[in-house]
Amino acid sequence: MDQQSSTRAAMPAVSSESPSPYSERPVAQARRAKAQELVERLLVDGRVRFAQPSDHEVAEWRRVVNYAKRHGMEPEGRRIEKVPYGGLGLEFFLAEGPHPHARSQRPAASRPVRVPARLVHLHPTVAVLRDDDRHLW
Repeated sequence: MDQQSSTRAAMPAVSSESPSPYSERPVAQARRAKAQELVERLLVDGRVRFAQPSDHEVAEWRRVVNYAKRHGMEPEGRRIEKVPYGGLGLEFFLAEGPHPHARSQRPAASRPVRVPARLVHLHPTVAVLRDDDRHLW
């Protein structure tokens, strides 16, 4: 047996079947179900509170909320927000409108920002840095 055929024999066989899409995997299906349940509870109750969730529970709920946001499960014109509750607790609620930091909330660039070719009046700290080569390297 030559070296190439022994290498081929040691390599595992590659399945010709493609893996199932993410949305069909058990983790995604469970997360989708939790996200749907959370959104439904928020629509009915307004707020969902967890008094003292473990770190694992907090991480899982963050994943559930991220899943809901990524897959467009938030109600039209509202968004899911998370805030601390009672010290160690966690609270979710539906806030109105887009998030203040959303791209849709950024002001449109109306005109380019002018940048001078030469700086004349520098802040004293900037002048010290400009004059001392050791700080720039």
